[in-house]
Amino acid sequence: MRLRTWGLGFGIWALGFVVVSAQSNQLKQTLYDMADSIGMLRNANEVDRLGSMNYWATGTIVSGGQTCKVVDYKASVNWILKGMRVDYKCEGSPQRHVEVMKDTYAWNETEPGKGGTPAAATFTDRALMLWTLPAGAIKAANDAGAATKVGMENGKTVLTYPIASLKADVELTLNKDSRIEQVESRMGGVTTVTTYEEYGDWNGADYLSDVMFPKHIVQKRGNMTITDLTITKTNTYNPYVIMPIPENVKTK
Repeated sequence: MRLRTWGLGFGIWALGFVVVSAQSNQLKQTLYDMADSIGMLRNANEVDRLGSMNYWATGTIVSGGQTCKVVDYKASVNWILKGMRVDYKCEGSPQRHVEVMKDTYAWNETEPGKGGTPAAATFTDRALMLWTLPAGAIKAANDAGAATKVGMENGKTVLTYPIASLKADVELTLNKDSRIEQVESRMGGVTTVTTYEEYGDWNGADYLSDVMFPKHIVQKRGNMTITDLTITKTNTYNPYVIMPIPENVKTK
């Protein structure tokens, strides 16, 4: 009797192991397909070689609580350094906005690398953008390890995972090409929904890299659109992007 009971228990354990293994394999394949679909994987070993990028855009954002039609908008991202700088002006205003985050710090600058002043209250929003851009989201899903789950919802592949450093929960919805079409993030009681459309290589005909980036980025919180950008150009050849943390920011 003991033998039969043990055998049944072993069978249940074995079945559970097979299910967990299948889920693990599915997640691994999904993450691979996501990275491969936007050109993150390079060389014979197919490893992630996308460390930094720049992108330029037109459109609108919310800046200082007001809608801003952006002029000279440029975003510079470095996932290795865990930092991002957004540089723009609002139409009709001469003021230059340079908004930066790195590690656990956020600050504003008068121009890139100069005139830094602390902006700690903006850190989580800026960091969320870094880690919910398509490549950033894939990196974050990988970093979450076993906490990342994959499933199906309304016929589409969905991944969920936490970003522990931001106390955020993220849900990614993929399109038929394994590219992210929607990111829903919940952080501090606030839900942000970001949609990505029309992936392509926007480096320019003479500078193509086969790294795909969405042409259209829209972010909403409730009924409010906080970002509506159309990408005009990218540089995905791992450009030199740094954001040294000012000493006066470190001490705050």
